Amino acid sequence: MSQAIRIFTHAVSMVFRDLGATLRATSVGVILIALASALLIAIAPGLASGVTTFDDPEALAQIPNFGLVVPAFFLMAIGYLVMIAAWHRFVLLPNDRRDEGFTPNAGIVLGYLGRSILLGLAVGLLAIPLFVVIGIVGAGAGEVVASIVAIPLIALMGWLLLRWSLILPACTIGRKMTFKESWEASKPLAGTIFVIMIILAVVDFALNFAMAAVITDNVISAIISIIVSVLYALVSASILTTLYGIAVEGREV
Repeated sequence: MSQAIRIFTHAVSMVFRDLGATLRATSVGVILIALASALLIAIAPGLASGVTTFDDPEALAQIPNFGLVVPAFFLMAIGYLVMIAAWHRFVLLPNDRRDEGFTPNAGIVLGYLGRSILLGLAVGLLAIPLFVVIGIVGAGAGEVVASIVAIPLIALMGWLLLRWSLILPACTIGRKMTFKESWEASKPLAGTIFVIMIILAVVDFALNFAMAAVITDNVISAIISIIVSVLYALVSASILTTLYGIAVEGREV
């Protein structure tokens, strides 16, 4: 557990100990996110803050210029990809390659996207039988019991995802890594990764609880929500970068 806590605190420190350097390294992605956020806030601050969701047709029907929502989210997704890939490069590029710059080219971004999709599909396919079990439990024992059963199964999915996800930082620095290689490299950290998943679940719950208490359908709430989302994404990317550094490059925390 101590190693998991060290990795988490190290990841947080990576982002915040020199926030100026963090923003400079990820500036292109952050700018894209800011532009997309400004467009989304102008159209629908409720969507930007998370108060309005896509399963609320009445609220969506009241959004003017709804056709601009999809381009805004598309631009934001590109921004997150560029930001996270740049952050991996900032941390992992050796000194003799740092003159390449940290902003990823289109090939790296597309490679990161493709690998992310493959990871999602792999975990999604494995999740199908597990959620069938949850559905059966829910039908027989009720939603409360099904929710309890779902917790360890969701944690398992997150654990598998992190075990395979070393392929993501690898691709940002030009190293080809397979799912099998990622699995083998992360094997010594298997227990640590599970504890990290628990830590992230607790942090995620606390953030959602706090945000739900203060966020409303207005511009200020939307800005706060986006800033928190960006910082959370950077911390999550830092955890993955740290795991890669330990498992593949033999770095110390």
